[in-house]
Amino acid sequence: MKNPRGKKRYGRVKKIILALAVLFICVICYNRIFGDILRKVPFSAYYTDRNGKLLNAFLTGDDKYRFRTTLANFPPVLVEAVLLQEDRYFYGHIGINPAAIFRAVNETYIKRSRRVGASTITMQLARLRWGLYTRSLAGKFLQILGSLFLEASYSKEEILEAYLNLVPLGGNIEGYAAGSWYYFGKDVRELTRGEILTLAVIPQNPSSRAPLSGIAGDELLRSRRILYDAWLDVHPEDSLLEAEMEMPPYIRAAWPRRALHLTEYLKAFFPQGATKTSLDLGYQNILERQLENFLVKNRSWGIRNGSLLLVDYTSMEVLAAVGSADYFDDAIQGQVNGFSSRRSPGSTLKPFVYALAIEQGLIHPEKMLKDTPVGFSEYTPDNYQSEFMGPVQAWRALVDSRNIPAVELARNIHDPDLYDFLLRAGIGGLREKDHYGLSLVLGSAGLTMIELVRLYAALASGGMEKELRFFDSGAGAAAGAGAAVGAGGAAGAGAAIGAAGQAGRPLLTEEAAAITLSMLERNPAPDQITDGSGRNIPVAYKTGTSIGFKDAWSIAVFDRFVLAVWLGNFSGEGNSAFIGRLTATPLQFGIIDAVSAGIPQAELLPPKPMPRRAAWVDVCAVSGDLPGEDCPRLTGTWFIPGVSPITTCRIHRRIYIDTRTGYRTDEREGPHIRSEVREFWPSDLMEIFNLAGLPRFTAPPYAPDHPSSRETPGFPPSIISPLANSTYVLTGNDRYNQLVLLAGADQDGGELFWFAGAQFIGRTKPNERFVWSPEPGIWDISVVDTQGRSSGIRITVQRMPQ
Repeated sequence: MKNPRGKKRYGRVKKIILALAVLFICVICYNRIFGDILRKVPFSAYYTDRNGKLLNAFLTGDDKYRFRTTLANFPPVLVEAVLLQEDRYFYGHIGINPAAIFRAVNETYIKRSRRVGASTITMQLARLRWGLYTRSLAGKFLQILGSLFLEASYSKEEILEAYLNLVPLGGNIEGYAAGSWYYFGKDVRELTRGEILTLAVIPQNPSSRAPLSGIAGDELLRSRRILYDAWLDVHPEDSLLEAEMEMPPYIRAAWPRRALHLTEYLKAFFPQGATKTSLDLGYQNILERQLENFLVKNRSWGIRNGSLLLVDYTSMEVLAAVGSADYFDDAIQGQVNGFSSRRSPGSTLKPFVYALAIEQGLIHPEKMLKDTPVGFSEYTPDNYQSEFMGPVQAWRALVDSRNIPAVELARNIHDPDLYDFLLRAGIGGLREKDHYGLSLVLGSAGLTMIELVRLYAALASGGMEKELRFFDSGAGAAAGAGAAVGAGGAAGAGAAIGAAGQAGRPLLTEEAAAITLSMLERNPAPDQITDGSGRNIPVAYKTGTSIGFKDAWSIAVFDRFVLAVWLGNFSGEGNSAFIGRLTATPLQFGIIDAVSAGIPQAELLPPKPMPRRAAWVDVCAVSGDLPGEDCPRLTGTWFIPGVSPITTCRIHRRIYIDTRTGYRTDEREGPHIRSEVREFWPSDLMEIFNLAGLPRFTAPPYAPDHPSSRETPGFPPSIISPLANSTYVLTGNDRYNQLVLLAGADQDGGELFWFAGAQFIGRTKPNERFVWSPEPGIWDISVVDTQGRSSGIRITVQRMPQ
């Protein structure tokens, strides 16, 4: 009689077996189509320079060095040597070698004469991939099943590639790609036959064969000799290697530790795998050597640390990056990355104030600016050593880093102002605009060296701002400029990993950028009087010194490069030696000379022509304005038609003198009338001239009974205080409910008469302070000189709420 329960049980077993078989087939099919043996294996992040030289490698999460490499990138000689050493019948078996297994069982377990291995490459891969313990029968059985599964799921090429990436080579080094760099300091594709044979024998017994100490032991040499003899049977043409096989190989047994700050910085973007950077070790060596030599010479001044960045602005590739003088020196906090850290930029932002002023039609290079003491509401800037130059051309005010003209321009530029410009350039870490005020132009906001280099590269690129590229063309993907990095990634650098062929975004007009760069090219080199006169490429550079002498900067554009130099202490400790022009600039020009010395003259970039809209025009050499009939000397300058200021010179004026009295007169003809051209300066500039001991040949006064002329040329009074369009708040204390009225005037301005609306409130001399106690309200303040010239402003006065 049939057993219905047994029949049902048998049916369930069949279904389970069938389901497992279907599942097994599905897994195999999936692996065949989509599978990757190494999918969950962590690999090291390692970085090479643009020529393939290894810079640095990082441990994986399981503390191994593994370099993922495709089978095509392993040299065929290495593959053949590995197969000869490990598994000669790899392409002829299904994952196991029955004859070898029988021999191993007979020798190991039946005869018990010696332990014999029978593992194929596939079996070894199963052990390595799943961490199997194979010294027991159960472990060996699992290894055989695993190898059969691998053979069913993957191709022979995939299995071989995985094995070559996971094979142990001593210590925590796995895979021939990692072993090649560690033991021989070269890419696996560059190995010689002798080096390949040395590496190929290590995996069979890495604990006794791996030359981790840098010395090849007897066991390694003996094993290599055996493999070489077997190799000669197949390749008798390699008999010339005989002499090499008799000698121990040169073993490096160390990882190169180059560009540590840069590779750590990049690891945030690409945490594993191979990455070819844009770095050039030749330039990296120049920068590191120049910095080291400079610090040795200047150590007595307390200068112990610095950071450098060299970029090719034509491609935006980073060619060299030095984060600190010594990564391993804790005394200088050497592990801090100087080129991605936010520091005060000092005066290095001034060129962009001038560029915006040129773009907005406020100045051109020869325009006269005032370098005189002045206050801006609550902010009163000063110059280095509290010296003032009086009238100064715009280009000289820039290269001499005069603070007053820069702050005055920063106050007058709008839409964008400097803050808006920095925001548009993607500068990170900025606080609200009111936090900085006008001090922004003098370095009150923190910027990274990466951000500053991007800005200067925009000047050299016709005003187009692009992201820096840290990877060789086609070697790295681009991270979004405003996402991963711009939003605070990678040490808060505020830079993105740029892609090749990026279009960029306009920050400045082409004309403004080119003219500003030409102004910076007039900045004299520190060695210009001596050997610097032979420099055959123009250098446009700007220095910067932060408040408290904590940072010394110098940033230059030359040929196709932008070079940034920073000297200082990461601790923020100040040093009076940290002055950009005195310390950072000499180091910078030493690097410039070393870099340019290696470039043939024919490979230097040709001089860039000025944009077509920029015109070369003559202006008065004194005022920088368009010349009048009486300007005695002219000079040329770059000018943007329809944009640049077109005022006519008011400094040089022809006057008439009555030779009988010596007084000035309006009569123009007569035997006793003499005409002369005299200079007429505003009163604040005359004060600077007098303080400097530079008296001007001024015009004589009119006779006391002479009436004022109806149309008098010259400068109208300039109201210095109060500030136009400002709001002043009255407190409850009458002592503080006063405003200071202050104005400069033309040389012949005489007295100044102050009005609030139609109400006369007082009279002063030029540059003389007058105190006024206003009531709350909106006031139109005007001032008139004795020649009838006037100017006015509007202010608001409010009472502080109780």
